[in-house]
Amino acid sequence: MFSNHAGLLRQLSALLCVVAATCAVHGVAAAQESNSSIPRSSLPKELAQLSEAELSRIARLSPLPALPADPTNRFAENELAARFGQRLFFETRLSPVGVSCATCHDPARAFTDGRPLARGVDDAKRNTPSVLDAARRRWIGWDGKFDSLWSQALSPLENPAEMGSDRVTVLRVIRDDAALREGYEAVFGAFPQELAASAEDPLRAHITRTQAQQALVDATTANILKALGAYQRRLTLGEAPMDRAVSALKAGQRVAEDEFDDSAMRGLAIFVSRGGCYQCHRGAVFTDEEFHNLGFVGANGRVADDPARLAAVDFVKANPWNAAGVWSDAPSSPKGQMVRALRRSGELFGQFRTPSLRGVAETPPYMHDGRLATLADVVRFYDTLEGASPVGHHGEAVLEPLGLTDQDRADLVRFLQSLSGKTPNPEWTRDPRASEVRTNPPAGR
Repeated sequence: MFSNHAGLLRQLSALLCVVAATCAVHGVAAAQESNSSIPRSSLPKELAQLSEAELSRIARLSPLPALPADPTNRFAENELAARFGQRLFFETRLSPVGVSCATCHDPARAFTDGRPLARGVDDAKRNTPSVLDAARRRWIGWDGKFDSLWSQALSPLENPAEMGSDRVTVLRVIRDDAALREGYEAVFGAFPQELAASAEDPLRAHITRTQAQQALVDATTANILKALGAYQRRLTLGEAPMDRAVSALKAGQRVAEDEFDDSAMRGLAIFVSRGGCYQCHRGAVFTDEEFHNLGFVGANGRVADDPARLAAVDFVKANPWNAAGVWSDAPSSPKGQMVRALRRSGELFGQFRTPSLRGVAETPPYMHDGRLATLADVVRFYDTLEGASPVGHHGEAVLEPLGLTDQDRADLVRFLQSLSGKTPNPEWTRDPRASEVRTNPPAGR
């Protein structure tokens, strides 16, 4: 009895650590919850029937909070690091077959690839998530396998189905290219002499490196990852028509109908009330930052076959590049505590991260496997739950058919379209390689 009691206390303690660390990392404060509501005196007719609680939900949809800091990456706000990371993001030579980060995260497609399933060296098993506003996420990736932008960057580089490369190849390309090496050294200092080209080149493929050499390879790799993370922090979305509409509502002013029309207003009303969308897509970031199982069937047509969050918890805790790891610049930070407090549970099987809805109209197709082609398909799924099965998963109690009309569905889609806002400064979305003189040839596809 006492041992069971002690076990429960340990679980409760771990849960409290996760909650405390989460609040510290993302500034979940009472101030946001008490955000001023919307005066009824000037409400448009589409919102007139909403309750005070529902109007308060609307008030909390805007404005976006400040970008959360990442203490685990001391170069996160370094302009030169971001510029260097931008060059690496578009660099095809980091992959032996010419795949870059931008191959799947194409700026012209809101940093996605428009495919149901990502395709690098080979076809992947999941849809490409946009990196726009990824710096706001508590966890990165559909299953939350990474706790920061910089730690995530190594996985696609070394995944044989994505870029099919390795850290040694990446370092060799940087070392041997004058422009890239200059970019590295402007941020991190001299490229390690111990990794210089020689007869016994420590960056030669398949060579057996000493423990000291491997540690230096990993330390230099950590710098490169943090530059990529610094760059992706610049890829943020700005004010959307919805933000301007909410601002006007709070001020008791008329909403500009040319960008937020009656249909969008009706969709907003459904979103915060009978549609139940706000339960997972809440606040100005339009996500609860949690993981859920929608009951999508797997390849066998009956139950989910992707372990998703369950496997991700194991991965992130064992990952030496995590926020609590040796390459983190703040292993004792709230982010590090959040990782250490993670606990696996069978209920995590098949759970995927709730994506933000900001900019969602620009990133079709949808869901973790790209099975829904349009926003209309997404709204129809949540309305009818067709294609979901309660067999073999723990279910989401909040999901139930909504009984929407065709007009209701169209209004929700129109509201979702109003979440597309100002895109990043074009200087951060361009490929900078065109202005550089290369000192080694590009790899072939």
